[in-house]
Amino acid sequence: MKKIICLILLCICLTGCADSNSTETRDEIRYSYENADAVITYIDMRKWFAYVPRWQWEIKAEYDGLTYEEADYASGMMNEPSFADSQKGDSVTVEVTEKYVSEKLVDRYISGIE
Repeated sequence: MKKIICLILLCICLTGCADSNSTETRDEIRYSYENADAVITYIDMRKWFAYVPRWQWEIKAEYDGLTYEEADYASGMMNEPSFADSQKGDSVTVEVTEKYVSEKLVDRYISGIE
């Protein structure tokens, strides 16, 4: 009985192992990041105080044909967003992400406001 169980476990272990020398090629995926100055096209910022400062916002920013939209909130003395005192038309620093697959650019987007 022990031999049968050991044989079954050995078969399961061997069938679970994959061939590491696979002949199929895999695409190399690479990301690059850069900071850029975008223009705020819409901003709705609200601030109030309830034990600690609180902010709630909706913001849209554009850079080089790319648009970024965010609706979020934060609370706490050290969590004020960098664009808290900004107005429509002001500049804000954003992070632009580019995705390359096999050295070809396949996607470019604004990933966030710095």
